[in-house]
Amino acid sequence: MRKIGPALLIVVTAATLTACTAPNDAPAPTPSACSSGPSYPDLDQFTPAPTGAIDADSGETHGPRPVPTWDDESRESATAAAVAVMTAYARPDLPFDQWWAGLQPLLDGKATQDYAYMDPARIVATSVTGPAVITDDTSAYVAFVDVPTNAGTYGVVLSRADADSPWLASRFILPEGVN
Repeated sequence: MRKIGPALLIVVTAATLTACTAPNDAPAPTPSACSSGPSYPDLDQFTPAPTGAIDADSGETHGPRPVPTWDDESRESATAAAVAVMTAYARPDLPFDQWWAGLQPLLDGKATQDYAYMDPARIVATSVTGPAVITDDTSAYVAFVDVPTNAGTYGVVLSRADADSPWLASRFILPEGVN
C-alpha cells in the first residue's frame, strides 16, 4: 500500500497540471479595447454649450473669456491697482465704515471675507511713498507687487479673472518686522 500512495499522488498531480494548461490549438486571446490605451468619446456627437448663456442664479453671462497676457498695459494696470489698494488700506485714522467703503471694492471675494472684521487702527502704514514694483509675474492671472510705504514695503497679491477683468487684491503681506 505504501507504494501506491506516491504513485497515485504523481498521477493526480500530472492530471491536474494537464487540465490547467490550454491546448496548443487554442486561439490566442485578442486584446480588449482597454489594453490598447485610453479611449476618448467622439466630441462631434455632443452639442456645444451656447455662448453668452446667462446664469439664472447670478445673472452672470457665460462664454469664452479673453486670456490675459503680460504686456505693458497689464503691467501698468497691475502696479496702479496695487498703489490704489494700498492707499485705501493705509488709512488707520478713518473709522471702520469709511475705511471699508474705500477698500472693499478693490478686494476679491476671499480678501473681502478675510479683512471684513479688521480694525484699521492696527495698520501701521499711513501713506504710499514710492512706485509699485511687480516682483512675480509667473502667471498672467496673478501678480505679486511690492508697494513702499512710510512703514516699510508691503507686498500686495493681485488677481484677475480674465484679460478684461480688473486687478483685485487677494492679500496684503506686511513688511519685515511688522506684526
